[in-house]
Amino acid sequence: MATGPRQTVALIDLAVTPVASQPRSVTAMRRLDGLTLLEWSIRRLAEATLVDSIVITGLSDIHSALAQASLCHAKWVPSHLSSPSQRAAEIADRFNADWILHVHPGCPFLDPTLIDCLISRGLSQPEVDFVGFSVPAAPNFSLQRLGLVAEMSSASGLSKILDESLSDDPLDVPQLIRLHQNLFRCSWIPLPQQLRNDSLQFSLETEEDWERAGSFMELAGDDVSWQRLAAIANHRAALTQQARGA
Repeated sequence: MATGPRQTVALIDLAVTPVASQPRSVTAMRRLDGLTLLEWSIRRLAEATLVDSIVITGLSDIHSALAQASLCHAKWVPSHLSSPSQRAAEIADRFNADWILHVHPGCPFLDPTLIDCLISRGLSQPEVDFVGFSVPAAPNFSLQRLGLVAEMSSASGLSKILDESLSDDPLDVPQLIRLHQNLFRCSWIPLPQQLRNDSLQFSLETEEDWERAGSFMELAGDDVSWQRLAAIANHRAALTQQARGA
């Protein structure tokens, strides 16, 4: 086990391969406005004041692909372990982390203020296993589709996954914990009201998503805060609805 100050580590696991989708490592290497999505994620995480370290993990065979991106101060830690929870527990142990922030590299608009809100909640409630955003009236609201936030598990929560024999499950850690909420102590943060529209999508999956992201960047300019992005998206949706009703 590592020694030294306890940390909050932002973890980008590129070994995850979602069902009916391309591998996360492939998505992370696609470029938007000159940068890979991995580089966008690292830049946005660097703006969060409460993130101590940024770690990228995955199987060693993607090392050559990572040469296409600038990792800046993020650390590349290859892993031979087969599941996301095993890899997260390995990183928590290696970096002496109290908290692991699980980051999907599919959104260039990951919001540092929402990230700091999440981490602040975890630091104030060290007894919990997991911290996430929620929409109380819509429990199936897709945070991954929204794309602006991450979720966070504690080192003790990751240990509980191992103890409960759940670590062989191929699900990403947030999905796994949400599926077995009865086994974990969870703390939920209400998603800001402006973002509780299930038509909002800032994650990039289809070619249409990439085109929309480019227009968001053009309209937002230097202000890519979640408030500005939500205002642009909601305004465009209102204009579309008006056009359909005309």
